[in-house]
Amino acid sequence: MEQITLSLNGSEARINLFGAELTSFKYKNNEYIWQANPAVWGRHAPILFPIVGKLRDNNYFFQGKKYSMGQHGFARDREFAILDQSDTSVSLLLRSDRLSKAVYPFDFELEVTYTMQPNGIQVGYKVRNTQPENPIWFSIGAHPGFNFPLNASERFEDYEIDFYDAALQSIDLYPLMEGYVSKEKQSLPISNGKLGLRGELFDNDALIMDVDTPAKVSIRSKKSGKGVAMSYSDFRWLGIWTKAVGAGFICIEPWNGIADTVDHDQQLVTKWGINLLEAGESYAVSYEIMIY
Repeated sequence: MEQITLSLNGSEARINLFGAELTSFKYKNNEYIWQANPAVWGRHAPILFPIVGKLRDNNYFFQGKKYSMGQHGFARDREFAILDQSDTSVSLLLRSDRLSKAVYPFDFELEVTYTMQPNGIQVGYKVRNTQPENPIWFSIGAHPGFNFPLNASERFEDYEIDFYDAALQSIDLYPLMEGYVSKEKQSLPISNGKLGLRGELFDNDALIMDVDTPAKVSIRSKKSGKGVAMSYSDFRWLGIWTKAVGAGFICIEPWNGIADTVDHDQQLVTKWGINLLEAGESYAVSYEIMIY
C-alpha cells in the first residue's frame, strides 16, 4: 500500500492512502500507534464514515429504500487521493462514486488532513455536500489505536485514564448491548478525575461517554508518566476500547455519531447523532494527539 511520510523535529508519521489511515507515529524513536496484528485487531486508526458503530441488522432506510452497510461505514476501506502535501502535512480526498452510492445514496467529498505538531499530530476531517439541491446525512469519527503498555516491563494495570478534572468522582457511560447503544446511562466511580485501567472495564465492549469540558483525556503510566493524550472539543462522544487485557493496544475514539440505539426504527434521518449538511455546505472538525 502506498504510504505518505511526514516528519517534524525527529517525529515521524506514516499514512496509508488506503483508508487515509494513520499507520505509524514515532516520537523519540518509540512507536505509539498499534501495528495492526491481524490475530488481535487488524487495523491501526480507521476513519469512521458515513456511520459510527453498528446499524441495526446492518441496514438502514432512506426515502423508502433499504440500504446495507457494515459497522463504521466504508471510508476505512477505500483508496484516497492526495490533494496537497508537504514535509509536515498532507490532505487526502475521497469522493462519492458508483460503489459508495450503492450503499450510501449521496454525493459527497471527505477530506482528511494530517498536520505534524511539536509533540504530536492534528487530524482534521472536512465533509462537503456536493449535491446541487438536497441535504445529506452522515456521522464521522476516529478510531486510533495506541500501543499499551508502552514499555515491556509494564502491565496494562500500570496505566490510568486522566480526564483532567480533579473534582470528577464518576463518569456516566452508555452501555452497549450486542453492539447497540442504550440511552440509559450507568455510573462508573472514578477517583479525582482518574480511572485505573483494569480488564473488567471492557467486559461489555467500549466505554462510551458524552464529551464534557475539558475535552481532553490521557492514558499514562503511573510509573513513568509516559503516554498519549488527545484533545477533541469538536466532538460529541468519546469511546475508549480495547479488545482484551493483553491485547497490546487501547483506542481513544472521538465521535460525531454513535451506534444505533436498541430501539431505533432504522430510518437514517432519525438516527441518534446523525448530522445534516445542506447542499453546497461543508462541515469541519479536528482532534489532536499528543505524546508524553
